[in-house]
Amino acid sequence: FLSMAAAGSESQQTRIKALVLDFDSTLSTPTWLSRAQQWAVADNLPLFESMDEAEIIANLGGAARLATLHTLLGALEASGVVLHIVSIGRKAAIVPHLRAARLLPYFGERVWGQDCEELRSLGFVKGRLIKRIMHARGWAHAEVLFVDDSQEHLDAAAEVCRTMMVTSKAVVGGMGDAEFSALRAAAGLPPATAAEGAGFISS
Repeated sequence: FLSMAAAGSESQQTRIKALVLDFDSTLSTPTWLSRAQQWAVADNLPLFESMDEAEIIANLGGAARLATLHTLLGALEASGVVLHIVSIGRKAAIVPHLRAARLLPYFGERVWGQDCEELRSLGFVKGRLIKRIMHARGWAHAEVLFVDDSQEHLDAAAEVCRTMMVTSKAVVGGMGDAEFSALRAAAGLPPATAAEGAGFISS
């Protein structure tokens, strides 16, 4: 898979046309819900359905990180990058959380989970679904970037598209400033300004 530095250097030659994000521990930063004694991950539909807005925002890293996500996804969308989510979690769990956080418009119907026939029919291999999506749009390997926290899923997609591991996971449980900067570079966007980037600082 490509390191974040490699993803950035390749982008100088080819800007991505599409971005595919995992959900749990990539877009989200799974939190421990003490009231349920469970981690908030998207394969647990009953738990996700029980979460209130404050819990949903916390599971996306808090208000500051959510603001940074809005800025980043908005900039990517404005530059022409088509945004997708492909997760082993449940679409029925993910979509209401995206809606509550006002992130759903960036993805529209381009959200897939284990409860989607398209992913089930391909043996839940994300790389196979990404290949199908790319074929339908005529996108080449260098034009699509897939971001995940699972080496297994990245390896299965390595021959299909560019890939990037979430290395901030050990610190924040999801994408952090390093990944946000790499995504901007891959799309040919300038670095975030201090005001845009100050919303979330990994440490």
